[in-house]
Amino acid sequence: MGTNFAAAFGITYTSESGKAELCHTTSWGMTTRMIGAVIMTHGDDKGLVLPPALAPYQVVIVPIGRGDQGRATSSAAAELAARLRRASIRTHVDDRPQVSPGFKFNDWEMRGVPIRLELGPRDLAAGTALMSRRLTYRQPDAAKEAIPLDVAPDLLVAELAAFQAMLAQRAADFRDDHTATVNSWPEFAAAVAVGWALALHCGDQACDDEIKAETTASPRCIPLAGEPEQGTCIRCGKSSAYGKRVIFARAY
Repeated sequence: MGTNFAAAFGITYTSESGKAELCHTTSWGMTTRMIGAVIMTHGDDKGLVLPPALAPYQVVIVPIGRGDQGRATSSAAAELAARLRRASIRTHVDDRPQVSPGFKFNDWEMRGVPIRLELGPRDLAAGTALMSRRLTYRQPDAAKEAIPLDVAPDLLVAELAAFQAMLAQRAADFRDDHTATVNSWPEFAAAVAVGWALALHCGDQACDDEIKAETTASPRCIPLAGEPEQGTCIRCGKSSAYGKRVIFARAY
């Protein structure tokens, strides 16, 4: 962040020369931009889709049944949750009596929980639970899958790892499919309308302002791993200033 905040708040240090110098500050905190990026990158029309590494609850168990059956499934759900927590899986049992199972299913889907388990009397008798993934990426036609209770912790650890990897790969594929290396202004305008553009740039503020006025795009970063390259600015034709391509995109 440079010295902007240090100047505003008088944050200084004594340098090797013995003079008071303004600190160069950074920010490493959770921000609304980070939360927005998770929502925009992974969410869908049904609500949030949370990566397991970030999800407050990685697995939610919904016990089903009334009376004695309900008490039995609730007890079994609590015991299963304890086993999953011992396997370091963040688990929640939704035993709210005032809402229906269908409401709970939709509620947790909207909240982006990676995996939901249903535990009814027939499941309990069979020694299984019905597993629903937030995204049915492995078997699109199979919304639910019966899993054995006796191996549930090991199975769910693997499922969560696979879900995390799938989301990362899906996001990377989307990024790559919507990133274009451009060498002309029409190519640039088309690229930033749907994603990211890798372009040479002169670095002048006036040129930045023209680009933003016409496309709403602006320079987002200069990749450290970018290949060295010289040429002319995508907008004004002056010599490029950075020795590599700059990533442009629209800000939201």
